[in-house]
Amino acid sequence: MTVIPTAGASRTITLVASAFLGFDGAALAGLGIWTGHPLVALIGGALFLSSGLVLVYWRWHLRQLEEIAAARRALRDEAESLRELLRGG
Repeated sequence: MTVIPTAGASRTITLVASAFLGFDGAALAGLGIWTGHPLVALIGGALFLSSGLVLVYWRWHLRQLEEIAAARRALRDEAESLRELLRGG
C-alpha cells in the first residue's frame, strides 16, 4: 500500500528537512571556522547549500505533480468524448 502525503504534510516535511540541514550546515561551518578546520567549514557550507537544494527540488516535484494531474484530466476528457462518440451522441 502506498501512502501519499497531503500537501500540508509534504510542505511540513520538506521545510523541516531543509531547516535541519541548514541549521546543521551553519553550525558545522561555524564550528569549522571557530576551531580553524577548513575542511569541516567546507562540509558545513555544503550542507547549508544543500538545504536550499531541498527546496528547489520540492518546487520541481510540485510542478511535475501538476503536469501529471493536467495530463490525467486531459486523458479523462478524451476518454469521455470517445464514450459519447461510441454511444452515438
